[in-house]
Amino acid sequence: MRLADRSFPWTVFFLGLVFASVAFAQPTTLRAYRYGNTYYVAVSDVAYYYGLGTDARGVINRAEYKTSYAQLEMEADSRDILLNGVNHWLSAPVLASRGKLWISELDVLKVLDPVLRSERLRKPEAVVRTIVIDPGHGGSDRGTRGRASFEKVMTLDVAKRVERDLAGSGLRVFLTRTADTTVALEDRVEYAQAKGADLYVSIHFNSGGGSAEGIETYCTAPASASSTANYSGSGDDRDAGGDRRAVTNNRYDAPNVWLAHCVQKSLLQATMALDRGVRRSRFYVLRYANCPAILTECGFLSSFSEEQRILRTDYRETLAKAIANGIVAYKKTLETPQGPVGTSDRTK
Repeated sequence: MRLADRSFPWTVFFLGLVFASVAFAQPTTLRAYRYGNTYYVAVSDVAYYYGLGTDARGVINRAEYKTSYAQLEMEADSRDILLNGVNHWLSAPVLASRGKLWISELDVLKVLDPVLRSERLRKPEAVVRTIVIDPGHGGSDRGTRGRASFEKVMTLDVAKRVERDLAGSGLRVFLTRTADTTVALEDRVEYAQAKGADLYVSIHFNSGGGSAEGIETYCTAPASASSTANYSGSGDDRDAGGDRRAVTNNRYDAPNVWLAHCVQKSLLQATMALDRGVRRSRFYVLRYANCPAILTECGFLSSFSEEQRILRTDYRETLAKAIANGIVAYKKTLETPQGPVGTSDRTK
């Protein structure tokens, strides 16, 4: 829906963000304006706030910001943006109005800030030692069926390779299943909690139309937001029985999206696969996880060409190493000592 010719009822709201860096002599706040039931922030203000420079596009319906440490691209009426090399899906479409682009304040807080200021996730008590890897499906639940493969077989194969690589990095790693057994969703979540998991990573393969390809990674939708696939202006979220209220895992909204970003980016760099983005859902294993959690779909078994790659041992090895590398990158961000105000991992 284009809102380029409509005006906002200018109800102002100040976001709970304060930014101080070398580029700004004083802390700066962002102002949000309400349109209907949603608050929006001018994208130009967001760019100034994060020190992203000037818009290279200079047109009303598109914006592109790029510096040596950050990248942000978006388009009016679209729900996906390009953020530091990875597509991210938003809770609401980008708006065009009053000669500017606008992004919802929820997406500034829950998408942009965790990625552009990942160093804020560092805390003295932040440690990543225990990882639970969840090979999707198993036993009587075969998952997606390709022409020559079952999802349950492929997920276990990749999970065991991830386990090996992470253990080699000195981490404690547990699998929710180690054989072709049926494991209930609630048992997977309880297992992770019993092991004291610092991270939960569920591995899956996808199914769709014959031409569908690519890799996507999910984390829990923020409270009040629809899952990516279920968006409508005021529609319910069928992943959680229509309930969009806060869930257990929402306490980890910021680390969730940063973990998803790290793993998705690592997978894309390793495989050169189509980027289907960091997406949001309320899958059972995500919404009830008591630690940062993601679910990654490592490709489409319904695609002939993609299944052929997935059937190759060397490609599954590539997927596993990429997932492990993404987890290690996330761990390093959390545990790296905090530098002077204004420094960031974005320069890496």
